[in-house]
Amino acid sequence: MTSSTLADTIASPGPDKVAVTLYRGGDGPFQALDEWEREEAMEKGLILVTETRTVFLPAGRHTLRFDGVADALIPQSAAVEGLPGAPVERNYDYALLSPGTLVERSLGQAVRIVRTNRGTGRRTEEAATLRQGPEGVVLQTAGGVEALGCSGGAEALVFDKVPAGLTDKPSLSTVIDVAAPTQATLTLSYLAIGVNWQADYVARIHPNGRTLDLTGWLTLVNASGTSFADAPTQAVAGRLSRVEVDVKRGEARPIARNCWPMDTTHLGRAPPLPAVAAPSPPMMAAPVGMFDAGLEEVVVTGQRAKLAEQSDLGDYKLYTLPEPVTVAARQTKQVAFLDQKNVAFQRLYVVQLDAWSDYDDPDETPAATVVLRLDNKPAEGLGKPLPSGALAVFETAGGRPAFAGEQALRDVPVGQPFDLMIGEAMDVRARPRLVAEQDRRQDRVRRVYEVDIANAKTAPIVAEVRMPTDRQGFKVVAEPVAHDIRDGAAAWRVAVPANGRKTLRFAVEYGD
Repeated sequence: MTSSTLADTIASPGPDKVAVTLYRGGDGPFQALDEWEREEAMEKGLILVTETRTVFLPAGRHTLRFDGVADALIPQSAAVEGLPGAPVERNYDYALLSPGTLVERSLGQAVRIVRTNRGTGRRTEEAATLRQGPEGVVLQTAGGVEALGCSGGAEALVFDKVPAGLTDKPSLSTVIDVAAPTQATLTLSYLAIGVNWQADYVARIHPNGRTLDLTGWLTLVNASGTSFADAPTQAVAGRLSRVEVDVKRGEARPIARNCWPMDTTHLGRAPPLPAVAAPSPPMMAAPVGMFDAGLEEVVVTGQRAKLAEQSDLGDYKLYTLPEPVTVAARQTKQVAFLDQKNVAFQRLYVVQLDAWSDYDDPDETPAATVVLRLDNKPAEGLGKPLPSGALAVFETAGGRPAFAGEQALRDVPVGQPFDLMIGEAMDVRARPRLVAEQDRRQDRVRRVYEVDIANAKTAPIVAEVRMPTDRQGFKVVAEPVAHDIRDGAAAWRVAVPANGRKTLRFAVEYGD
């Protein structure tokens, strides 16, 4: 018998105040993942919960139980500050009150079985003792031993009390020795999984085609069964080093019918079975089907005058929401954190070449990719750290907004350029050609390429031709304009007039 069974239990039904900090997990954005990947990514999210609770503790040894903690709490992360005595032991009770756990914790105890006659509707009640369950409930009555639910009539069990240790909410408990009666204000903090976040952006291009408005939202996703009410909330941007842990999750257990052959329900009179002690809570497997029910609600909040405040947290970025929010169970909530007007950008039409292709098909004319190039600097209308997420782009057509494309956005620090690849251009096409190939000394090959770019638009454009540099010993040996490096490729930019054409010719060498 452990010390906790000898201690009186004092229950703290819930926190007086709660604050939460969210940490991202998984490879987002969520919109780009398959359903099973999305559920897995949400489960990888981490939340730090800090609760303030007030309890009265009499003198002596007691089990102090914190009810209503998160249902996917990581027990080893829990810490309690403000205890008047040293803790003796700590337990995480995740066996929630349900038909199955009620039977399991009542084995060997007296219950009442209520039967309803199908023909007359008359109800009868009989005393019984629980012998086995919940996988096939076996009762011992004055008439013998029988299986519940196998008589063909309506049967129900009535319990006089809820067994010790069962609650309708997950709980964390600690055994403490208290020297003198005291009213204690405690701080309980712990980590839990099942709550995640990401950034979501909307870019609205101005009619001038040179500037846009960029709005950012912190999307908080609570896929757990626990609500965090009126909580000061922060979100941490950055990839933390984490060790995977096996989190035991409270879940309702059903009662299974398990009858004897031919639906016989009684074994007849038999010697009394030996008393069966209530077993310890079973060890549950890792959470399964955590998000089967789906998120039940999506809430959008935040005013333009009240944006989340960004600050530094060591090597990470911390976003503090302007006021407490309630993130309910199975809910997604969005809070504005970015509202930048008149952000400058350059529209490019990118042609991505294949360093392994001979381009011997004259009909091979790939469409150019539409790219918006931004520079994350104050002078360009930005200068804010941009956490990764999803970004949707809208343009104006006929005075009405039109969806122009969407892409995943990586973490973008201040001072760094970034590209938004939003789709393919219908009226800008390219015709690459390998026009010469020459073997060089030391097993090197020189290749000369020409790329014809056709612009059927009524306005001039800037095209960017990219050649990957990942072949061994890659080197540009001839070019009409100096190149730079974009996403691991040599990049040349060429101005193409309206309804016109331009040809780019360059030569590269690499190992054979």
